[in-house]
Amino acid sequence: MNMTEINIRLAAIKLISRNGYESMSLRQLAAEAGINASTLYIYYKGKNELLLELILEYLQGLTREWGRCRPKTASADVKLRAFIACHVRYHLEHQDEAMLGNLEFRSLGEEDLQQVRQARRLYLRALQELLEQGVREGSLSCAEPKLMARTLFNMLTHACVWYQAEGRWGIDDVIGHYSELVLKMLGATPVPSPRLSVPRPAITRRSLPLEVRP
Repeated sequence: MNMTEINIRLAAIKLISRNGYESMSLRQLAAEAGINASTLYIYYKGKNELLLELILEYLQGLTREWGRCRPKTASADVKLRAFIACHVRYHLEHQDEAMLGNLEFRSLGEEDLQQVRQARRLYLRALQELLEQGVREGSLSCAEPKLMARTLFNMLTHACVWYQAEGRWGIDDVIGHYSELVLKMLGATPVPSPRLSVPRPAITRRSLPLEVRP
């Protein structure tokens, strides 16, 4: 990928996170990327192809990051703490990409959605296997690992909606609070969350649907 294509993608992420996918025109995108509108067609057939690439890039990056962070040999509750930290940190450090990947997929056609669903299933399957390991070991309590994997994905991903880098909580604070909540839900030993006294800022980010189902 050369610098022109990188600039196109960065410009698209910026415009979509600011105004939404439907509001972004190719003319606006070209101006933001600093290129002629005709140059866009060298790299993408249109907006839909670009959107699909951005969403797949988000999901594949998330999967790669968990593969990098995943403990190789550990009990399921230890792996779960690592998963929560990895998932939340990735979404808060790639906030615009995460919002795009979880809100804008509804603009894709059915064929493109199938690719998104497949990429998402790969990630959810890894979490489901972690939960199934915990049930076998007795370190986690979970009657429906597949459903719980989907539930945890939606709950943890929602952090990218309300998190503000200049707010009262840092990324480690958010990870701590989500870890405590999830571990209690699954009957594992919770990790105490830090005590914070600074007033919480107003939340202005767009809301995700209760459950994300591409």
